[in-house]
Amino acid sequence: MKTSLFKILMALVGFLAMSFASAFAVETNEAIKQMVFDTYDLDPMSYEIEITSSQIKLKVVDPADLSLKAISQKDPIGPFTLVVSVTDNEEVIDKGQVRLRIRRFADVFVAQGSVKRHEELHAGLFEQKRMEVTSLREQSVGSTGEIEGQRAKRSMRKGGILTVDALEPIPDIEVGAEVSIVYEDAGGLCTITAPGRVMQTGWAGEQIRVKNTVSGKVITARVVDDRSVTVDP
Repeated sequence: MKTSLFKILMALVGFLAMSFASAFAVETNEAIKQMVFDTYDLDPMSYEIEITSSQIKLKVVDPADLSLKAISQKDPIGPFTLVVSVTDNEEVIDKGQVRLRIRRFADVFVAQGSVKRHEELHAGLFEQKRMEVTSLREQSVGSTGEIEGQRAKRSMRKGGILTVDALEPIPDIEVGAEVSIVYEDAGGLCTITAPGRVMQTGWAGEQIRVKNTVSGKVITARVVDDRSVTVDP
């Protein structure tokens, strides 16, 4: 009788121990993904993690028993490989490579239609959407305020993401524009003007090439505004 009671008590203790342990057990892949989020401070609202393959055999683990090490020093984005170890009482009970695919998402501005190179931009040409930006190598435009006074530096297809590098200020002078070339001596006593044609796009304060349409000579002049340039004395 005492032996049977002892067996029952031992079985109960074992059951309670297993129940206690299972209270901390998490599906292994989910535990690994959460550890990646925590280790690399990734915002779950901006990143998605998919495990594409795993050598870890355990189906459930206590997250406290997990440790991981990246194979390379690359940023945790796109294909990413880890070595994951599972320990029990400081003894490694499972270890192997885990391959991930980490995708990043962001609210960005995308073209509602095709945009031509040098087209003046305005907010109506774009709509804000949540898009995957895992492979985006340029900084996306964050607000419509960044678009004001800008034009397209290159052509964009419909659905293309607008980036900072795709913008440039609208120039004050375009190639082919007719301008007045103004020369004024250092003392301001003599001013000479001549008609010219712009041969280089430019902004106020910049030096550009201008052709004197009377003499045919190409000179370097400083942009004043959209109708005049000056030649330094």
